[in-house]
Amino acid sequence: MPLTKLVHFDRPLAGALLPGRSARVYTDAEVEALRREAFRQGQDSAQAFADRQLVDIRSDVQHLQDGIFAKLADFEPVLVSQIRAALPDLALDLARRLMAGFEPGPEIIERICSEALNQLLPERENLELILSPRDAHLLGELNPAWLQRYPGLKVREDASLATGDCQVRSRFGLTDARRVTKLETLSLGLATS
Repeated sequence: MPLTKLVHFDRPLAGALLPGRSARVYTDAEVEALRREAFRQGQDSAQAFADRQLVDIRSDVQHLQDGIFAKLADFEPVLVSQIRAALPDLALDLARRLMAGFEPGPEIIERICSEALNQLLPERENLELILSPRDAHLLGELNPAWLQRYPGLKVREDASLATGDCQVRSRFGLTDARRVTKLETLSLGLATS
């Protein structure tokens, strides 16, 4: 039968020893202090581990970044040469697509004709300006002042020419200012550069 004896203290219990036990018994305040210290140590340990992990991650990312930039630097000349090779064809294709179905207005027709005639300077006499019927009609309505600088200039319609095309016949031959010819000239210029 167990023996129970009630003991009254005049102040709070600060500690107790049990007979036959060598380990110390902790008070609630000591346990709380030890728990807080263990929590702080665990928090410090976790923070140190996270800091090491961040340093390792930064190092790995920096290594990957350096590798990517090195590969990009090696790839740049190849990419530039491929772009340079493709650009002339792209530019010509873009020009063809932009000009497909484009009908220039009277001012543009006048400028195209003027530029074609200026290519023949100082030749001014007995020239024949060949245009599409629409362009010849527009030029006749516009009647630009530069027409007076070319005595004996004949304007002839040619239904085989597209709008915006122009040719000038002189005693030296035919000056071709058609869009197709201009694109071919541009293509040759881009291919040689």
